[in-house]
Amino acid sequence: MGHVPHLLVPGPWTGDLLEVSGEQRRHLEKVLRVGDGEPVSYTDGQGLAGDGQFLNGWVMRGQEILVPAPSDLIVAAAPPDSRDRARFLVEKLAEIGVAELLFLDTRHGHGRPPSASKLRSWSVSGLEQSRGAWLMRTSGTLVALAEIDRPFVVCDRGGGREAPSARTVVIGPEGGWASGEVPEDAIRWDLGDTVLRVETAALVAAARLL
Repeated sequence: MGHVPHLLVPGPWTGDLLEVSGEQRRHLEKVLRVGDGEPVSYTDGQGLAGDGQFLNGWVMRGQEILVPAPSDLIVAAAPPDSRDRARFLVEKLAEIGVAELLFLDTRHGHGRPPSASKLRSWSVSGLEQSRGAWLMRTSGTLVALAEIDRPFVVCDRGGGREAPSARTVVIGPEGGWASGEVPEDAIRWDLGDTVLRVETAALVAAARLL
């Protein structure tokens, strides 16, 4: 069997047929050349997933299961300073199963969070690409380090090299942390000898913690 498309279809679901968006339908029919009766998989983004059939612009529901969340990991990162780099960050973290992405307000950071619509679109792309069942939570609002629940791990040069046990990992701006910006009681984690971009550091840290 060839590639089976995977779709996010937000719930709640009622009845045997699920309506897909116009964009999803165009992609299925025009790009992927999916015909009536061919298999698709689908999820509500909240853990419920199933295997069904594409039928005249709808999804005929089939066998469904509740999938456990892949992680409860939260990544808090200073926003990259370009749209392409921000998209990479969002899509890749969504693909590997990060639960939530927050954007940090830092003294040396210059990037701004993408719009809520862009964040959702990129998160959905990562979910569908990875065939996941849980949509990564995102927000287009900057949060301060003081607003993040402790304990958390801060990626910083000179910290420990062993991967800590953590539910939240924090990635600072490329200009570095300002003096006194990181709480003294924070766990510091050094990712290695090379200097990484924000999106690279976030992906490396998340992958190691997952």
